[in-house]
Amino acid sequence: MLGATATLPGGSVAFAVAGVALTTISLLVAERSGLGARSLFGSRRDALAGAAIGGSAAALVALASLAFLRLGAPAITGSPVEYAPLAHVSTQELARHVALLLPLGVIVPEEIAFRGTLLAFAARVLGVRRAVLLSAIAFALWHGSVIVATVRDTTLRPPSPWFAFACAGAFLVVVAGGIVFAMLRIRTRTITTTLTAHWLFNAVLLVGLWWSQ
Repeated sequence: MLGATATLPGGSVAFAVAGVALTTISLLVAERSGLGARSLFGSRRDALAGAAIGGSAAALVALASLAFLRLGAPAITGSPVEYAPLAHVSTQELARHVALLLPLGVIVPEEIAFRGTLLAFAARVLGVRRAVLLSAIAFALWHGSVIVATVRDTTLRPPSPWFAFACAGAFLVVVAGGIVFAMLRIRTRTITTTLTAHWLFNAVLLVGLWWSQ
C-alpha cells in the first residue's frame, strides 16, 4: 500500500511517518521488557566505535557491490544492469531521500525492530545463535516484496531469464546481511553499528548507481 507512494524504496513522507510509528512501538515494547536505551545503544564509547566500524565496513561492501553491478553482472547477463527509478530522480530528490526519508522510513525502524527488539527477545528464549538466524530470516522475509519490486524495476525484469535468479540471489544476500548485522550488533554491544552500516550501504549504493548511469 505504501509502495505506490515512493519512487525509491522507503522514499516518501508516508513511509517516514510509518517508520517513526514502527520505531516508537518497538521502543515502547523494548522498554516494557526491560530493554532500555542503554541495552540498545551501549555506552558512548561503544556507540562511537560501533558507528566507525559499521560505517567503514558498509562503505567498502557497498563499493564492492557497485563494482559487481557495473562490471561483473553485465559479464554474466550480457547487458548492463540499470535501476530505472534512478533515471527520474534529481540531485535534490536523491539528497532528501538519502539524508531524511531513507533513515526515517527504512533504516531506523528496521534496525530497532530486527536488531533491537526481536534479536534481544529471541536471544533470551532461543539463545544467541538461533536468535541471529531468526532475526536474519525475518529481516529477509520483511524485504520479500521489496526485493521483487526492485528487481522488476531493473533491466533484469521479466521476460529476462535472469529475473528469478536475481530475486533469489537478492533474498540470500539479505539473509546473509541480516546475519552479519546481528553479529555486529552483538559483538560491538551497540545498535549504532548496524544503524550506520545499514544507512551507509544503502546510501553509497544508491548514489553510486545514480552517478554512474
